[in-house]
Amino acid sequence: MDLGVYCETLSPDSLAEPDVLNALGFFGVTLGHAVRFTEEDGDFDPDRVQPYLELGHRLKEAGGRCCLWPLLPKSMGYWINERNLDGMAGVDGVDRMADAVLEGCRRFGGSPDLIVADVETPWRQMEKVFFPGPSAARRLLSYVGMFFANRRPARFARAAGRLSEIVGRLRAGAAPVSAAVFPFLIMDLINEGHMLQDTLEMPVFPVPFDAYNAMFYNSYIPATAPRLIPPEGAARALYEYGTELVGRFGEKAWVTLGSTWEGVLPGNEDKVYRRADGLIRDIEAAKAAGVRTLWLYCLEGVLYSDQKLTQRRSIREALTFFEAMADTPARVPPEDEKWTRSRALMERATRDRLKWAYRWQGGPS
Repeated sequence: MDLGVYCETLSPDSLAEPDVLNALGFFGVTLGHAVRFTEEDGDFDPDRVQPYLELGHRLKEAGGRCCLWPLLPKSMGYWINERNLDGMAGVDGVDRMADAVLEGCRRFGGSPDLIVADVETPWRQMEKVFFPGPSAARRLLSYVGMFFANRRPARFARAAGRLSEIVGRLRAGAAPVSAAVFPFLIMDLINEGHMLQDTLEMPVFPVPFDAYNAMFYNSYIPATAPRLIPPEGAARALYEYGTELVGRFGEKAWVTLGSTWEGVLPGNEDKVYRRADGLIRDIEAAKAAGVRTLWLYCLEGVLYSDQKLTQRRSIREALTFFEAMADTPARVPPEDEKWTRSRALMERATRDRLKWAYRWQGGPS
């Protein structure tokens, strides 16, 4: 079992303590460290990569692995998506961000073990549709508007093609590339279409990534959308869709569990696993699905027990999260009638009736 953990907000300096590096190294953990390009003018400085590579070198010496997770300025969408891949409205930051990562690796003589391409809905669009604040009715109207505005097969094809080129360049010049996958996108695989990927502006499965890492955050997705994933059926959903992913991609099918901390998205307060035992059912389900690589979101919640990151856990307590991931045996979760009904409805609703408009029918080779 290979283990990884994301870290989105902590600086390299704050993770350079020997006890943290040794804890990650003891379990051979891959640290997916966010390199946040925050310049609002889009000035991507390769020097930003240097401290992450230096920390990665120390982590490798301790027995762990280094992964860079580059993120755009929020004004450019924060995550990779159709808009900043297609150059829509002059936003083409992904290409420049990739160049900065490659130049940083060349300039400082370092190379990560992995790079994460985080493909998700644009930040401003996420604010209108998914973030708390607007009423439920207004969010629903925003989603309906997004659905009709985003059915853009030609743009989707261009964006997927551009991302394939960028992934190939990163792979050749630095390291293998994994995708962070919104779990509902697996319905596109089942339906052999691209309805959700296009609607949410997430070109993932047409792109030949080295791994597809599905983010099953069962601490808050069922709590936020219980009609889609009933809380009592969440582990079963992970098992079924994890099995589907493994069936398609084998060892390239990874799963991220979570969340141990609220993260950068608002509205997830208290929808977290404060203790490692909260993850047990999800770990059992992922292993029963045949997943060989498990990640966790995120290191902030492993090292700290509060949202403001002021109450540091002991290293002994922090290690319990990785111990649970490594030692928990596989177990198939029981079937759940509510989830079975919900799954059937979702897959029927997301069946892509415009498959003819796309050039991909069976996913990447």
